[in-house]
Amino acid sequence: MKEEIREKLGYLKRSIFHPFDGFYEIRFRKKGSTPIAVLLLLVFGVLQCIEHQYTGFIMNTNELEAMNSVSIFATSVLVLVLFAVSNWTVTTLLNGSGNLPAIVTVLGYSLVPYMFGVVIKVFVSNFIILEEAMILNVVVSLGLIWSIFMLVAGLLTIHEYTFGKNAAAIFLTFVAAIIIVFIGMLFFTLIEQMVSFIVSVAQEMIRRM
Repeated sequence: MKEEIREKLGYLKRSIFHPFDGFYEIRFRKKGSTPIAVLLLLVFGVLQCIEHQYTGFIMNTNELEAMNSVSIFATSVLVLVLFAVSNWTVTTLLNGSGNLPAIVTVLGYSLVPYMFGVVIKVFVSNFIILEEAMILNVVVSLGLIWSIFMLVAGLLTIHEYTFGKNAAAIFLTFVAAIIIVFIGMLFFTLIEQMVSFIVSVAQEMIRRM
């Protein structure tokens, strides 16, 4: 069991430094681990809460008194889940080879460079002066850029797309996400109105009794 976990983590490392080869092994030779990827998504949510609260005051512009850790965590994770579901929906229509677990794996693994950048930012920001903050922002930006590159490379690999088709699929993923959010808001608004109507009718019936 330990050897299997060590092997899975080894391919996580490989996907960071060699995204195309790493994600090919993960997708087509079953070397990846969806549970590890899901864990990384959850860690990302926790890390967003930590960054919000514990980043040094020089770089922290958040209103800590109004902080809601549950909201930050839920929003961070749900955005990632929304992206994964939207990409799966779009690529299913565009004959992509990747399934939902593969997309989640790519997404989770791709977050690692950015998360490393955030960890460095949170720790170091408590010991620097204002003039050094720019260097720290560059470190976080580099992590974000590498994460985006990994995500693009991973999606291209698992879906077996050309670069142009992959770019189109990512664009349509954002469009699909907006549509899903809109439909979700419409659904919950409808449910709220139905509940309000039922409560009003019940109150009126009780009054007449």
